[in-house]
Amino acid sequence: MSQSEPLIRPPQQRRSQESLERVLQAGFELLQERGFDGFTLQEVSARANVSIGSIYARVPSREALIKAVYERAMLWTEEQTEPLEQAARRPGTTRAQIEAIVTEMGTQMLAHGDVLRVFMRQAPLEPWIMERAAEKSQDTCEVFTQALLEHRDEIRHEDPELAVDAAWRMVYNTTARRITHGPSFESLRPMGDTQLVQELARMVSDYLL
Repeated sequence: MSQSEPLIRPPQQRRSQESLERVLQAGFELLQERGFDGFTLQEVSARANVSIGSIYARVPSREALIKAVYERAMLWTEEQTEPLEQAARRPGTTRAQIEAIVTEMGTQMLAHGDVLRVFMRQAPLEPWIMERAAEKSQDTCEVFTQALLEHRDEIRHEDPELAVDAAWRMVYNTTARRITHGPSFESLRPMGDTQLVQELARMVSDYLL
């Protein structure tokens, strides 16, 4: 099923909309608890208190429902532009603004770790997740890049766009690894999410400036 095709037949009545919301929430909770192998329409139906027939009236298959759950769970990625733009223009020094951009990005990713973890771990086994997640990551990269390039003239690297792309990869890959593997996989030294993001912000600003 292509992303241009609707994943769910949208309900018109409020009661049906509420039922669909319960289905999507139940589906996400089931993915969290049992993974993709344990995801069944029967269990979603029971948890959401919605009949199997009603679910099939909205989605054609189990895979389509999982895709719809994914899209709903990842809606937060479409709301990142404004916070990053605000961080880029906050009062203060260029260093403070760059650190604010990195902090906002890293904090948002870690705050949605429960969502990302479910799909990041499954992505190597599901090509559609890998493809869709790459699209979302690249869109977010563009927003992050444009925010940092507000300070293009202050960036010391001979190729500011290359430097900003490298900074994005460091922030994204570090936070993604923490989400999928936990806080003590690479090192036994305790480091909370807030401290990790602060250090990433310092590293990026030192690298760029």
